[in-house]
Amino acid sequence: MLVPLYPKFPLLGISGTFVSVRLEDFVLAAIFLFWLVSRIKSLRELAHLPTHRAILLYLGVGVTALFSGIFLTKTASTSLGLLHWIRRVEYMAVFFVAFDFLKSRAQLFFLTRTLILVSLLVGLYGLGQQFLGLPVISTTNTEFAKGLALSLGPGARINSTFAGHYDLAAYSVFPLLLILGLLILPGTKFKFLLIANGLVIYWSLLLSASRVTFAAFFLTAGLFILVMRKYFWLAPLAVIAVISILVTPQLLGRYREFVINHLITGVPSAHAQAVDEETADALKPPSVPEDRSLNIRLKAEWPRALRSFWKNPVFGTGFSSVGLATDNDYLRSLAETGALGFAALGLIILRFLKSSFRYLISPPQTFESVFIASITFGLVGLLLNAVFIDVFEASKVAIVTWTLLGLAEKTKTLI
Repeated sequence: MLVPLYPKFPLLGISGTFVSVRLEDFVLAAIFLFWLVSRIKSLRELAHLPTHRAILLYLGVGVTALFSGIFLTKTASTSLGLLHWIRRVEYMAVFFVAFDFLKSRAQLFFLTRTLILVSLLVGLYGLGQQFLGLPVISTTNTEFAKGLALSLGPGARINSTFAGHYDLAAYSVFPLLLILGLLILPGTKFKFLLIANGLVIYWSLLLSASRVTFAAFFLTAGLFILVMRKYFWLAPLAVIAVISILVTPQLLGRYREFVINHLITGVPSAHAQAVDEETADALKPPSVPEDRSLNIRLKAEWPRALRSFWKNPVFGTGFSSVGLATDNDYLRSLAETGALGFAALGLIILRFLKSSFRYLISPPQTFESVFIASITFGLVGLLLNAVFIDVFEASKVAIVTWTLLGLAEKTKTLI
């Protein structure tokens, strides 16, 4: 509960970056160390499980790539590179803890209720930012990252307790898919409460106005419905998607910009045509509309990542070598850890998806199989997000994701 609910107040600053150590980092470290000491005799047994081995392989390749970046290509900072690697250890360590913690169906019920309740609180706080002026703690730039308590300005997108609106949107996919699965599952109790919770979480997703996550959610929800063999749900789902765009000005505006900028090119904007010729060039809007966020990716961040990859295609240039943002997790992985690190990360995902496949080839009929299916499709949603967002580096999203993957992987052994 602490990770998604506690805002990103900095505790200790890190020299050379505006990333800070926070309270949750110490809590997670204490939990992991306690677990490590208590399970020291059975670690060898856990390390032989396929997905566990893949995670350890990735972390091993990652530290090798880091040392290659420090001493071979001299592209990575020792202190910052180690910090980035330790962050990944922190994120993935919760997979092991969650896997080992889950022992029974009753625990899974409790954890599911906790996830839905926490997601409801996250959604309510986000709505409070929009309508009640509740404070926003963001890390989107160096000043905000100092822990300033701000309020949303006109047209701003909600963050809730997360670092940014993208993080909030990505997180929301997991509880929404889980609620969808429980609503479809025969015999589920308290469906009215589930619907009410889902509406709050979905509303916060809309107010985050993340185009990528919105599309990823409806795509994965549609696939989930197909797996559940509830084909008549597809039409209402499509109607909800269209209505949601039309009634959400920010989301509608961002999709409109995308269509105009990339599907209807070369058409000068009316505003640009109206500007006086004597206006300074720096003050003139572009003659052809631009999608600033996409242009930054295409012209700066993605080419930088590709250049880093070609410096050392095997091991990349090490963690921290491409800065804090690449806005494409696949290119980031290739740049920082090379082809080996990219393959090791892909192996983790492939092994999880492979072990989930047998729960998807027939309609999930039990609570456990619905949980596995919803988390699997939630992962697919994050993989779609990762094309445009460094979603697996967003701490709160990453920690929740690896925790849920660990629980889902263990649930496969309980059925």
